[in-house]
Amino acid sequence: MDIYQLKDLLHKEKTFPVFVFFGDEEFFIHEGLSTVKAHLLKDTDINLSLIEFRGGEISSGGMIFDELRTRPFFVRTNKVVVVEDADDFIEKNREILEKYLTTPARHAHLVLICNKWDKRTKLSTLTDKIGAVIECKKLKDHLVPGWITTRTKHYKKSITAQAAQRLIEDAGNNLAILDKHLEKLSIYLGERATIEVRDIDALVGMDRDRTVFELTDAVAQRKVSSALNILSQMLHHGEDSVRIISLLAWQIKRLWRARQLLRQGREEQAISSELQVIPFFAKRFFEQVKLFTEEDLMKKHALLLESDIKSKTSSLNTELMLELLVYKLCA
Repeated sequence: MDIYQLKDLLHKEKTFPVFVFFGDEEFFIHEGLSTVKAHLLKDTDINLSLIEFRGGEISSGGMIFDELRTRPFFVRTNKVVVVEDADDFIEKNREILEKYLTTPARHAHLVLICNKWDKRTKLSTLTDKIGAVIECKKLKDHLVPGWITTRTKHYKKSITAQAAQRLIEDAGNNLAILDKHLEKLSIYLGERATIEVRDIDALVGMDRDRTVFELTDAVAQRKVSSALNILSQMLHHGEDSVRIISLLAWQIKRLWRARQLLRQGREEQAISSELQVIPFFAKRFFEQVKLFTEEDLMKKHALLLESDIKSKTSSLNTELMLELLVYKLCA
């Protein structure tokens, strides 16, 4: 099932001894977990009823099952035991989990959050019989406008199709970022019911993280016209020239460092962690890395440092200086 089917079942007071969330869309996982907590823990003391673990921090699977079998102190209602990053926990405790699911505790609910879920296993079959398995996968790009329209109703507002498209153009397709913008827009509107293009232009503008990625991406692919167009958008939305150069230098330096680490045999996940690459941008980040050589990145970084000095000391027109910089970076 998906997150919306889960919400519908919970709304009908249907509940389960085990919930499994898996997939690559963190926003849906977070939303689903919040929904389950709100439903199962209403009118209870969360400090006594909610137990949360991270898979990598669990020394023994036995502690999870002890929590499930033990009734909460001073509470007559549900206990909810959540295991995040549960893939390793599931693998090491598969047989015990299977045994538990044959006679689950009546007063407790187990919530497992994992990256993958193998539907061919005995554990999956048992979970399907008594529990809820919720797949949280990323939306395809053509589905994002419809999601925005539906999500806007959560804030008791509506949005025009043109405004939804403008929001995607300005903020990208990361659902968590889009949701934050919708929340801000709903407050900004006040008594007005419909979000329009002018509201997106006034409040959202160009998302900084997205545009610096797009700018370096255009530079990496030597697409001069695209790079100049993105630069124009950044300037139009009030981005400072010094900040644009600083953002580019910061990104080029990270690409350079990533290139060095890859040469040393480091895994992409470890590099992402070290360089604090946002998961949403990780794939695009490493695609950019592979478009440059170390020597190329070193030269571009030196060029950006030179431009930074010129931006603070030269009388040259700012926009012209940045355009010349983009031409040189794309060369």
